[in-house]
Amino acid sequence: MNQVGKIEFRKINRISPSQFYSMKNCAYKSLLAEAFGKKPLLPISPNAYFGTVLHKMLELISKGAERNEEDFNRMFDEQVKAVEENLQKQGYDFFIPLQKNVKDFGMKKILLKKHLRALLEQSPKASSVKYHSEKWFESKDKLIAGKIDLVIEAGEEAEIIDFKTGAITQDVLDDAGETFSEVKEEYKEQLKLYAYLYYENTGRFPTALSLVDLAKQKFSVFFSQSECNSTFDEAKKLLHSTNESIGKRTFAANPTDANCKYCLYRPACSFFLKQLETDYSFNDVSGSVMNVVKYQNGNVSVFLQSEEIQLTVTSFPSEKYDELNDSRSKQISIYNLRKEATEFVFSATKTTMIYE
Repeated sequence: MNQVGKIEFRKINRISPSQFYSMKNCAYKSLLAEAFGKKPLLPISPNAYFGTVLHKMLELISKGAERNEEDFNRMFDEQVKAVEENLQKQGYDFFIPLQKNVKDFGMKKILLKKHLRALLEQSPKASSVKYHSEKWFESKDKLIAGKIDLVIEAGEEAEIIDFKTGAITQDVLDDAGETFSEVKEEYKEQLKLYAYLYYENTGRFPTALSLVDLAKQKFSVFFSQSECNSTFDEAKKLLHSTNESIGKRTFAANPTDANCKYCLYRPACSFFLKQLETDYSFNDVSGSVMNVVKYQNGNVSVFLQSEEIQLTVTSFPSEKYDELNDSRSKQISIYNLRKEATEFVFSATKTTMIYE
């Protein structure tokens, strides 16, 4: 049975532009991540692990490290192998091989290869154009810092490009109730922070901010210098107030579906656990173990009492029986479940984890 243990909160020395939006929505998540040395308490989707492979490959392509498809295939296999070895060390063998657990694995590889072909087919780079890939930028006070995927400088013009392996836009409603696609707010703020970091390091703002997806679609992010300034100031104030909350013990979280669904530190969040006592809309449950049953087919079900509601979690493998049976009358929390059609009934998945 997994245990969280005592949480030792630590000061966050700096935040990255990619971290800012998440931290703004729930600063407590960032404090928990820092407390656990950024080691997740729950497994994430195999698509996210594969996303690190895709992003690394985009970096290598933009650096010109891959000059042909043979190089591409070799480096791709190396990156996948490295991620799978790391998954094995974490005990997440159920995600291996990634090729069988990631949706559209082959299609994403094909889209990635198109970036390489486009690079090989483009005209030779003019000597006046400079390309900086995965370059580290930090503010003068070192409070905000991060790597920019690609910076293209040509004379007085400079474009910052950030690669994304997932959806860049989302559907939103305008005042007339019409639906249109817009770049996600978190990506806009991330690029504005990059723009300010670029300014602090070069003395000038970039002339363009762009996002590029796997299909080579480019999305422009419009910005003003004042927007970049205010976003930077907001990020620094957030870092200061978050660190201040450690000494004052004025922690606060915002347990909503959007904030908690993909949070990897839910088992350590007292605010989320309190929410689970009365909110059964999440794919996690918490309660006292009332009964454990092993069926003839080997499947195990556990019955939890949560407030006035009895919760049922089915489909545990037979090897979980002893562990769950020894936990009778104990308070446990179970994460990453699948909701069944029957109310208050859930089933275990390959990523389900139990904490007491």
